[in-house]
Amino acid sequence: VLEQLKEKALKRAGLEEEDVLQRVQERTDARKNKEYERSDAIRKDLASVGIALMDSPEGTTWRPAIPLALQEPVTTP
Repeated sequence: VLEQLKEKALKRAGLEEEDVLQRVQERTDARKNKEYERSDAIRKDLASVGIALMDSPEGTTWRPAIPLALQEPVTTP
């Protein structure tokens, strides 16, 4: 089921999985070089098209998410 969701997310984003993996590697390299602004920009770019990055001690993976433009704004009281 997750693979089907990933395929749909990639199609919606107009990306191939290799494109996402390349961006993940670029972000990993940016983080290693303490280029946090670039790292954050890559994460935000992917989130805007519905690709969420998940960091763990084993590395970064991705999963489908709701594109930022379709998410409801969070309001704080």
